[in-house]
Amino acid sequence: MSDWGVALIAAGSAIAGSVVTGWLTRSAGLRQAAAAQLAGEEQAAAARHAGEQQAAAVLKTVQQTLEAQARSQQLDAKREVYVAFLQAAQALVEDRKRDRGALDEALLAEAQRAYQVLRLEGPANVAAQAHFLMEAIVGSRDDSSVSTAEIDRCLHNYVTVAQHHLQEPWHWMGRSRNSWIAGGTTEHSTTGQ
Repeated sequence: MSDWGVALIAAGSAIAGSVVTGWLTRSAGLRQAAAAQLAGEEQAAAARHAGEQQAAAVLKTVQQTLEAQARSQQLDAKREVYVAFLQAAQALVEDRKRDRGALDEALLAEAQRAYQVLRLEGPANVAAQAHFLMEAIVGSRDDSSVSTAEIDRCLHNYVTVAQHHLQEPWHWMGRSRNSWIAGGTTEHSTTGQ
């Protein structure tokens, strides 16, 4: 074989080797790129899922905070109505104790107005105790057998029932405020506090 033939074979082998190596390198690069893309998509999906969970947790916290604020506002509104009636009724009771005759019509009108608002605000058992108190006060004007002790008993019953309904739900349900907001259980902690 001549030198030219050997050179041609060597050049052809070099070119063929380069083509095969290039082809295999390209295939490996494509596989590596596909694997990297898949890993990136999985990582993005995991990040998206974690973000969704975090957003859901934030929304739940915000919702619980808003519910607690709404409950607080409801309790404040009820408290104002209950106190307005209590003040009007107490003024009538004091007027009744001072003067065993007629009731002051302005005080009676104020107590009746406050009672009507209380009936709208509810609940029924608070309104019922307010009704019994109003009946005792007005009844004492017409019936001398209704004593101030009976009026005081009705006043005490109204205050007791109103206080019960103004207690925070976590108190009468045996839960702490933080446990209630966090959605905890009603079981008390056994750790020393």
